[in-house]
Amino acid sequence: MGDAMKERIFAEADAIGAEYIRVDVEMSSIFERAGGAKRHEPDWSHLDDLLGLAGEHHVKVLGVLLATPAYLSRCPERWPDAGRCPAADTEEYGRLAGEIAEHAKDTIRTWEVVNEPDADWAFEGTPEDYAAMLSAAYDGIKARVPEARVVLGGLQRPDQPEWLERALATPGADAIHKFDIASMHLRGPVGPVVNRYAAFRAWLGTRGFSGPLWVTEHGYPADTAYQVDPSFKGGDEAQAGYLTQSLVGLGEAGAAQVFVTLRDNLEGEYASEGLVDIDRGPDTPTTRRASFDAVRRLATGWDQVMAWRREQRENERLAQLSEAVATLEAGDARTARAKFALARQLVHEAKDAYAQAPRSARLRKRLLLRLARVHALVAARRTSLLWHTAYSRWQRGRAAEHRLAVEGLKARIAGAP
Repeated sequence: MGDAMKERIFAEADAIGAEYIRVDVEMSSIFERAGGAKRHEPDWSHLDDLLGLAGEHHVKVLGVLLATPAYLSRCPERWPDAGRCPAADTEEYGRLAGEIAEHAKDTIRTWEVVNEPDADWAFEGTPEDYAAMLSAAYDGIKARVPEARVVLGGLQRPDQPEWLERALATPGADAIHKFDIASMHLRGPVGPVVNRYAAFRAWLGTRGFSGPLWVTEHGYPADTAYQVDPSFKGGDEAQAGYLTQSLVGLGEAGAAQVFVTLRDNLEGEYASEGLVDIDRGPDTPTTRRASFDAVRRLATGWDQVMAWRREQRENERLAQLSEAVATLEAGDARTARAKFALARQLVHEAKDAYAQAPRSARLRKRLLLRLARVHALVAARRTSLLWHTAYSRWQRGRAAEHRLAVEGLKARIAGAP
């Protein structure tokens, strides 16, 4: 990647209000000579360029340690593709990771160890190999920069945790204690994406990890051919709507950081996944999609958006509660109506008994008392009927008000004018 492209990427990350940018740090380019042999002295030039850009654009960096040097790899004969193989000497691998972290410590304090280690295309070792490398990198980084944070390599398939289960069970690696932040990659329909996040977070908790869980890759194509969520189809606007809902949903589920694909890259679904298109040459203006503005609005107004979401959830809860109370009160009103009808029948019976009674003063007095009591009963049951009916209607009105508030808050979250 050329210097002009790097500059534009950092500039766009700054413009969107990103707190972090995720960048590859290839160990081979620092410690390896052409052909795979070890350099006499590290070449920091490429990394220093990144550090300079980060400082210039005031954005934090998540550095991803990639490309094990060929001389340290188990498959050095495959240079220049030896970097996907695991390290033959994990102790030296950890030492190199610490050396990189120390060199960049004034700018980069967060390091991810390998990208998608559970994917064959990215890492050709076993889960046990990765656990050994992660453990060594953690120890090497912490030895030189104790305040640095180590991130578990973002998992491509977090919904299939068998791979990570093996890594965590690796004897001697103590892998569960060798990362400060867990990470995962998420794509697909909004609902399953948020559910997978929550499920993986819970799974990690059962294994003894209670730290942050970041989403280090997340995106949705603008190309309608790859828009898989039925609720978000229709090109650029659908991409913007999707990201608004997925990011708010992930934030609600506890994700402190979500790294959204910034630029179009590769092919297929990834070719239109970016918020911007900056691949047309250094003299071509950057093309920003509607999703750029949508994500920038969230990044710069996150606290307000999440406050709206909490208010939305509270109104949803209150709407359900009012609807439930209204249903109960409607049932009580039906019961009160039946009791009121019965009381009126008792009045008619008491009147008939009084009209047909002999002219005995004592008996007529008793019947008058009976008539007064059933009149009082009618009044009480009528009051009960009116109360339950009115309260049921009021609660249904309250439910409608809460539902209206929910829709208004959804519109605010979605960025409706």
